[in-house]
Amino acid sequence: MREAGFRAMKIRIDRNRVDEGIAAVRAVREELGDSFEIMVDLNQSWRMAGDTANASDLAKTRKIVARLTELDVFWVEEPLPYNDLEGFKRLRGENPGMRIAAGEMHHSPTELLRYLEEDALDIYQMDVVLAIGMHRARTLAELAHLKHRQFTPHSWTNGIGVLANLHVAAGVGGGPYFEFPYDPPGWTPERRDFLLAEPVRVNAEGDLEVPDRPGLGVELDEDAIDRWRIT
Repeated sequence: MREAGFRAMKIRIDRNRVDEGIAAVRAVREELGDSFEIMVDLNQSWRMAGDTANASDLAKTRKIVARLTELDVFWVEEPLPYNDLEGFKRLRGENPGMRIAAGEMHHSPTELLRYLEEDALDIYQMDVVLAIGMHRARTLAELAHLKHRQFTPHSWTNGIGVLANLHVAAGVGGGPYFEFPYDPPGWTPERRDFLLAEPVRVNAEGDLEVPDRPGLGVELDEDAIDRWRIT
């Protein structure tokens, strides 16, 4: 990961394979050291199509977060269903030094405002494409900053979605990291951004540069659009 320019990475832990997941986090920590940041995603707040199993209950999740705190994980993402506001607040209160992140697919600005009012999260992750749009994401991100909380948007779509989220994050001072969709061999910049003339890439310093072209800075590959057109 360091060789590819990355300064942090996120590891997803399957709720049915917790011990394996935590072992993976421990192995990465031992291999890359304390200066490399690790985030963990528990994927409990929203579900992929077909995932109908119950979420882990609060008692189990509390134990998982406590174990991850010992490994100096930077944040735990989506540890509970969105409707468990009190659970989110409890996790934050019980684990000093652990950041709790969520909101990537939350479609309700009203509920996100409630999260802010109740101070339920450390990191707000509203995706400007898949959640509440660029304008509302910017507004809520600015409100989060007023409460000294952070905004790091979810951006796992394609290169166009990455750039849309990047512009909002840069405009409000999001961070300290920006989520970059990269999971080879299946999810590479070339496959993710097949509609763009050039894939969006991280530079050698581990930074994602905001394009200086008009609009989002998107340059489409017209040949690819014609080739994959559905008629």
